[in-house]
Amino acid sequence: MRFSPSGGLESMSFIVHKFGGSCLKSESDLARIAEIVNNSEERVVVVISAFNGVTNLLLGAIDECESSGDFVGEIRAIHREISLSTAEVVETEEFARLLTRLQSDLKLSQSSHNDIRVEHRILAYGEKLATLVVADYLRRSGATAESISAEEIGIAIIGEGRQRRIDLAATSPGLLNIIQKGVIPVITGWYGSNESGEIAVLERGGSDVTAAAIARILQANNVVLWKDVEGVLAVPPRLGLKGLRIPYLGYSEASELARLGSTVLHPHCIEPVATVGIPIELRPLHGAGNGTVIGPDLHLEQPQVKAIACAYPVRMVTIRSPIHRRASGFTLKVLEILEQHDVEAWFLHALPGSIELIIDDDGFNRPLEDLKRSDFYVEVGEVSAVISVIGSGFANWSDGFKQMMLEQECWKEGLKFINSEGPSLHFLADKNELDGIIEFLSHTFGLIESEIQN
Repeated sequence: MRFSPSGGLESMSFIVHKFGGSCLKSESDLARIAEIVNNSEERVVVVISAFNGVTNLLLGAIDECESSGDFVGEIRAIHREISLSTAEVVETEEFARLLTRLQSDLKLSQSSHNDIRVEHRILAYGEKLATLVVADYLRRSGATAESISAEEIGIAIIGEGRQRRIDLAATSPGLLNIIQKGVIPVITGWYGSNESGEIAVLERGGSDVTAAAIARILQANNVVLWKDVEGVLAVPPRLGLKGLRIPYLGYSEASELARLGSTVLHPHCIEPVATVGIPIELRPLHGAGNGTVIGPDLHLEQPQVKAIACAYPVRMVTIRSPIHRRASGFTLKVLEILEQHDVEAWFLHALPGSIELIIDDDGFNRPLEDLKRSDFYVEVGEVSAVISVIGSGFANWSDGFKQMMLEQECWKEGLKFINSEGPSLHFLADKNELDGIIEFLSHTFGLIESEIQN
């Protein structure tokens, strides 16, 4: 059910199912997808990512200027070998035509000198091939499914780089025309067409964004993101602890977790649905778990810590301007240089004549020369980590929590408070203190499995 009805298509009740590459690895995955689609009570729209590993192969082919028939044969084999049922569709003219175009674009990329337009065209083939296979499998299971590309709908992409978004208003007419066909559309995720008519891909994981945008346009009851994990976990697995599944997250909490590096949710998929109250469900493809539901923020009087996020490795970078530059758009100039090098700051604190930024360790070197050429003084800190505590009801609690954290003797010198914003409290931690701080927070707030087993 919708949390907050706001109108929609008359007499139509939709559900959007998105299946990512981690759910497209085997015959059992395809069989489960068919079961989900055929058992849905609402009108179904399916969004598909590239098959598991295909996007990485395409990225590698671009980097290595690969265009051989052997590579295209490898892509064909991945789709053929996932199931005996998929062998026939791989031999169709439509599938072969896509592979021929892929090989042509790979050859073009060798001579186009990093032409972003060609690279984006190449990357979109993973989704195009996957939708052909999944739609064919669904038809064999009895569903009236049809493969639909982003070009057929007219999914419109606006913005550049990390700011690419789907233009809902421009995308809506084409999508509604497809819906009128009465079939189950199996739609390519992750990409669309920009204002020049060229294919443009979103950030990695952007099929989540496609699904959310489609749900918003159709005023769907909900959007389900099917994953190979049980849901959103309170502690990221990469930190070495078994975090508990989070049953419910508010939109703000989920958006913050995604922004801070959660790999199961794209940060831009919250915005399209949050304003109209469409819930997002993250559910495991196999297994009976309930996953995680994302919906309206809950305004609690008592604080509730839901999760820990960690960005590592990062560095604190301090940029200072000479006195003669302080009144001439210093902050704007710094941000322009960062954007030119596709560097995104985790946090920014601006003062007259100076800016403190926290930047990923692998990105801070790229803009350094341009910053120095602009007569800025740049000071780069040691490798560190951003630790964020995410939850609800922090308004009257954050000062006490900050004091508790900073007074812990074991890391008193290795922790710095950054800021408090919305559902999060952020700290900058010495890399040598990271494990101890994460373990302390996990045990203190009961975020790991051992807390319920002992």
